[in-house]
Amino acid sequence: MRKLNIKVIPCVLLFAVTSCTSYKHIPYFQSKGNLVEFEIPASHTEESIVRFQPDDVLAITVNVVGEQKIALDYNLPIQPSATSFDGDDGAIDQQGVGRQTYLVSKNGEIDFPTLGAIKVSGYTQEELQEYIKKLLLGRMKVNPVVTVRLMNFKIMILGEVARPGQYTVNKTHIDLFEAITLAGDMTIYGQRNNVWIRRQLPDGIFKYAKLDLSKANVITSPYFYLRQNDLIYVQPNNMKVIQSDTSLWNTIVGMASFLMTVITFLAVNRR
Repeated sequence: MRKLNIKVIPCVLLFAVTSCTSYKHIPYFQSKGNLVEFEIPASHTEESIVRFQPDDVLAITVNVVGEQKIALDYNLPIQPSATSFDGDDGAIDQQGVGRQTYLVSKNGEIDFPTLGAIKVSGYTQEELQEYIKKLLLGRMKVNPVVTVRLMNFKIMILGEVARPGQYTVNKTHIDLFEAITLAGDMTIYGQRNNVWIRRQLPDGIFKYAKLDLSKANVITSPYFYLRQNDLIYVQPNNMKVIQSDTSLWNTIVGMASFLMTVITFLAVNRR
């Protein structure tokens, strides 16, 4: 029987100390069976809907087919969406135009042209479009088209992802996996079973939830679908902590080197 090279033992020891992540902690959507079906509770579906709240920025446009002059009184003025200056001759370059936006006040209202202050907090995009449309129908003989967009639907992703930062969402809803995809997926050092969501409620209170993305039933969580200003934090695993702690890492490497020297010395003296 071939003997194990004694010099390999310290290397194996070093690998065992630093390899703190097992395979079962890496994949997403783990389950006992091959086919998994989950029914999302109706209450969670309702909670996942994005509703407007104070400090939101809304873009609202009113159009009347064939009668645009009628709609002018119900729209904010048009302004350049971006402006740049030419460094040589000082010329101004207008980068498109867009309408001004509405900032939702602390009491959940906006000051709408002609209509005055209207409550928008608590409405979804579709609900607010229908509400404003009904208000306008009392003043118009034609059927208006109302478009509402949330302009500050942003989420923040921190921790062990490839590209941490703040991201703008260009649709009405986004789930946790879509958000992590925007950030380039988790790194190998991210704990799939230890992902935290920080959510600010309309009254200013923060709520925190811990999710396990390695489990397939994570989609049933009321925090699976994100809201504006949600913060996602992926905690690092033990391997990352050890590597980031320079003193601890140097101690482990030093002990392994010392052990290798002792074993090599003993092996040579036995010959």
